[in-house]
Amino acid sequence: MEQTPLSRNRGSLDRARGWYVEDFLEHLAVERNLSRRTVHEYEADLRLFYEFFTPYLDDGLTLEGMDERTLREFLSYLRRQRDYTPQGLNRKIACLKSYFRFLEKEGHITSSPMEQIRSARGGRLLPKVLSQDEVELILRTAQARMAEKPGEWGPIRDRAILEMFYATGMRLAELVGLNLSDLNLPEMTLRVTGKGNKQRMVFLNEAGLAALQAWLACRPRTRTDALFLNRFRDRLSRRAVELMFEKLKTEAGLEKAASPHTLRHSFATHMLEGGSDLVTIQELMGHQSLSTTQVYTNLSRERMRAVYESSHPRK
Repeated sequence: MEQTPLSRNRGSLDRARGWYVEDFLEHLAVERNLSRRTVHEYEADLRLFYEFFTPYLDDGLTLEGMDERTLREFLSYLRRQRDYTPQGLNRKIACLKSYFRFLEKEGHITSSPMEQIRSARGGRLLPKVLSQDEVELILRTAQARMAEKPGEWGPIRDRAILEMFYATGMRLAELVGLNLSDLNLPEMTLRVTGKGNKQRMVFLNEAGLAALQAWLACRPRTRTDALFLNRFRDRLSRRAVELMFEKLKTEAGLEKAASPHTLRHSFATHMLEGGSDLVTIQELMGHQSLSTTQVYTNLSRERMRAVYESSHPRK
């Protein structure tokens, strides 16, 4: 088994044995299928967390004794003594929320002490989006690859994946988790399983339906019910989709930072700019809170301001 940076350089984490850190990291790598880089970032966050608590661990601090007040001391230390920005602070908060949520789910603690801790103000960045022209450029590039490789099903699959992202706004994990049984082509709908195993219905447009039908027509026969397959005819992984998108973006000559998740943000922004209401976008994207969806209002205002300043004749 390959050693992680955490196991090679445990430092103060040796004092936190029995706190299920390795179990949590395996959960991230295996069950959540996060990239190696992301898991390493979580490792670094937890290492800093336990370094701060070394004196407390020496005094017998237990997992159940890790309460909200204790965690706020750590976050205050990062802000006041380490000069963390709100963005950097929110990275640590997200890590700890995920870690303690895992401990609670596994029954190691009765409740998460992070439950009442909110994100730092001013730390929420507006999501990156592609313009409609940039989305079309990537889709045209995928279409061109199909023409360059006639008879190969990989480019047809990739085109369908991109159309599905942009048509539905679904998450990457939701897309790779789709099964053939989730499709309702006559109704042009899909059943999507989101966070917390909550299911919702999303819609296909004509372009998405055509791309999906083209993929189904050439999809290799296999025992798995997975909608999208890799070259071994098993379920496609999230990482494979990320690599495919990055390659297409490069071929398209698009230098803007973007990922498959950017298509989700682009879907919401373009829907809003096209006249959709926030409640509809919230339902389609599977947001629990409308406040999560409202970030696209701010983003759309920024875009409208840029258009206004470039278009108004009076400077």
